[in-house]
Amino acid sequence: MNDRLAKMKARDKAMRQARDKMLRHVSQHLTTIGFTKASAGHFVRPSQGQTDHIGLQKHAGGRDVRVMTHVTLEDAAETTINGPWSDTYTRPESPNGIRYCFSWSTKEEDITRCAEEFCHFIDDVVIKWFANPKPL
Repeated sequence: MNDRLAKMKARDKAMRQARDKMLRHVSQHLTTIGFTKASAGHFVRPSQGQTDHIGLQKHAGGRDVRVMTHVTLEDAAETTINGPWSDTYTRPESPNGIRYCFSWSTKEEDITRCAEEFCHFIDDVVIKWFANPKPL
């Protein structure tokens, strides 16, 4: 293996480790606000007449994470309504006017800042949407 490839592999590994550390912070936040871990990266919370779902999707290479949400209504058909995804909120024309920065590096302060951004997104956008879920 050449030196350049070895450096790239080491950097990817370090970024995956930083991502996983950041996601542990987000997971802890989710459990403190009433969610339980259903599977890897999938959290659920029963609510009045519905079950709230938050998914943390890791992308290959360790450099991107997406928050995906939906509710399952406790009706006869178990209707699913898709909710906000974090991607839309990283753009200048974010639906709530706040542009979240979900990027990180291997530095501790970047890991912490990114975890806090995801937690703010969950609190500011997702939890509010769960209170009155409408198709997007």
